[in-house]
Amino acid sequence: LCGLPAPFTGHDGQPYLEVHHIVPLKEGGPDDAGNLVALCPNCHRKMHVLGLQADVAKLKKKAASGN
Repeated sequence: LCGLPAPFTGHDGQPYLEVHHIVPLKEGGPDDAGNLVALCPNCHRKMHVLGLQADVAKLKKKAASGN
């Protein structure tokens, strides 16, 4: 969402990102790769707290393009 690299690496040395359902499961979103994005922890929390429609649209566009 923010376009920045992961903010830190985990114990395994890999960039730390969190998986987010673009359309939440509780709202009927599918549990498949087309509805999942990797977000930094700050953006992930932002999505759950604010859920701004502009951000949802941005994530849907990114997911559809495969980026």
